[in-house]
Amino acid sequence: MSERLRTAAELADLLGFSAGTIVDWAEAGRIPAFKLGGRLRFRESEVLAWLEAQRLGNGGGRNASYATPSPRGVVYEVPATQKEDGDAS
Repeated sequence: MSERLRTAAELADLLGFSAGTIVDWAEAGRIPAFKLGGRLRFRESEVLAWLEAQRLGNGGGRNASYATPSPRGVVYEVPATQKEDGDAS
């Protein structure tokens, strides 16, 4: 089973910030994110690793100790026409 992806609104509720703040952080590369069909999505495992780096004072920068490198803005986009099984429509 694949990992559940979170929206900016779901992540905002989880972290106690506004959805706009989460979007701003993602676009600035401060929090791990990617675009799926033109919409921002967040892998929960990456966000949890980012949170742990924040807690440890690493800030997610060059010396962060989590496995996923800190992105610079949105890292990639999956076309909206791509189906879940990988076949294009």
